[in-house]
Amino acid sequence: MAGSTQDDAAAEFVRELTHWRHQRGMSKKELAERTGFDPSYVSHIENGRHQPTEEFARRVELVLDSGNRIWQQYVAFADRRGPGGRRSPLGPTAVPPPAGSHLVIEDEQASLSLVDGVYECRFRRVLHSVGTEPITRHTVQIDIDRFPDDPARSTVFHGRHPLTIDEVDFRASIGVDQPEPMRWRVGRSRDAFLKIVLLLDGGGTPMPLYPGQRTVVDYAYRVPAWKFGDWLQRDIRLPTRNLVIRLDFPAETGPTVWGNETSFTAESSAEVRPDGRERQGRIAYEWVVPRPRLRAQYRVEWRYADPRAALVDAPSDIRPLAC
Repeated sequence: MAGSTQDDAAAEFVRELTHWRHQRGMSKKELAERTGFDPSYVSHIENGRHQPTEEFARRVELVLDSGNRIWQQYVAFADRRGPGGRRSPLGPTAVPPPAGSHLVIEDEQASLSLVDGVYECRFRRVLHSVGTEPITRHTVQIDIDRFPDDPARSTVFHGRHPLTIDEVDFRASIGVDQPEPMRWRVGRSRDAFLKIVLLLDGGGTPMPLYPGQRTVVDYAYRVPAWKFGDWLQRDIRLPTRNLVIRLDFPAETGPTVWGNETSFTAESSAEVRPDGRERQGRIAYEWVVPRPRLRAQYRVEWRYADPRAALVDAPSDIRPLAC
C-alpha cells in the first residue's frame, strides 16, 4: 500500500511538471538545457522510469515558474517516501537566483476591479537600480488560469479560449510627475500566459535607469472574468520592500475574499479585510504585505454568492459553474 501511495505521488508530480512545461511552451530538450540536466533524464522522469529528486524539483520550479505547484507536488512525494525523502530546509532557494537582483522594487501596488464582467488590472512599481549597469528593460507577465485546481481541464479550456494580446488592451507608462507612454513587446505568448518586455523609454526617447536612480512604471490590462479565474497572485521574483494588493467588486456579487502566502518551505493563510464601507454599490478589499519574502507567492482568491453576476457573456463550457 505504501509503495502504491508513493507511486501515486510521483505520478502527480509528473502530471504537474508536464502541464507547466506545456504551458511555458518548452520541449523536454529545452527544459533539460535550462535546468542543466541531460534530455534523457527529463524523459525518464516524465515517463515514470526515474523518481524525481529534490535538486531536479528545485530547478524545474525556478525555470517553469509554476507558482510553487511543481515544488508542492514534490513535497507531497518526498513526505510519502518516508525518512529517506527528507528535504533540505533551503528548498528551491538553494539554486542561485536568476539574473535581475540588481533591481529592487521599493513598492508595488496591484489592483483588480470587476467592471461589467471584465477584470481591470493595474500595477504600479517603484524601481530602484542597485547594480552597476544601466537597466533598459523590465519584464512583466499576464498569467491566468480558469481552473487552477484542475490542470487538465484548464489546458483544454484555454486551448479553446486562448489569451491574446489584442483583447487585453495592454498599456504602460514611465515617470513620476509626467508619465510618458512606454514601448513594449511580447516576449512569450501561450494560451494562458503573456510575458511582456517593457522598454524603459518615454515617447520613444530612451530613459535607462542608471545605478542609484529610481523611476515609476505603471502598466494595466483587462481580461474577461469568465476567462481569468477567481484569483490574483503576485510572485516575488525581485527583492521587494512593500506590496499592496487591492480588490474592488460590485457589492451585488456578494464576494468572499481570502489570501495565502506560499514559500518553498511553508504555506500560511492571511486575512484580507474589506475596508468596511460600501461606496456607490461597490466593496473594496486591501492586503498590505511589508517586506514580502523573496520567491514567495502572495495570492488572493474570491468566490461570489452569485457567480452569474460576474460571468458576463461566458461561453457554454463555463456557464455550468454559475448554476
